[in-house]
Amino acid sequence: MQTASYSLNVPLTLDPDYRVAVGLVAIGATVALWSWPMGLGLGALAVFLGWQTTVLRWTFTETAVVLTRQGQPLREFPYSDWQDWYLFWPGLPVILFFRENNRIHFVPVLFDPVALRRYLTHYCPPRETH
Repeated sequence: MQTASYSLNVPLTLDPDYRVAVGLVAIGATVALWSWPMGLGLGALAVFLGWQTTVLRWTFTETAVVLTRQGQPLREFPYSDWQDWYLFWPGLPVILFFRENNRIHFVPVLFDPVALRRYLTHYCPPRETH
């Protein structure tokens, strides 16, 4: 499925990016001024996503994206199964949507969004212009 003429270094493990977790902490603190239970819930979600950012990694190989936890493979997503993908919101990507054969995934962007977009565009060119 590789279509670009330039080469990328593989395997590449994406660097962690804590912006989603930190953003949720800020939102949770602000919401807590009006509703402490909701602010506490958002804070708990932020802690969970921060922990996930610390232990989960996405690694791009020649044939698939591999999700690992502390170096142990959890799941492999072969490029040949990808139908489409999209990063919500392009200026500040926080959610990656991708569709495999018979599966849909929504993944928080807990890793470098610039490298993520570059590698996905290289190995799984999007069907539509996003």
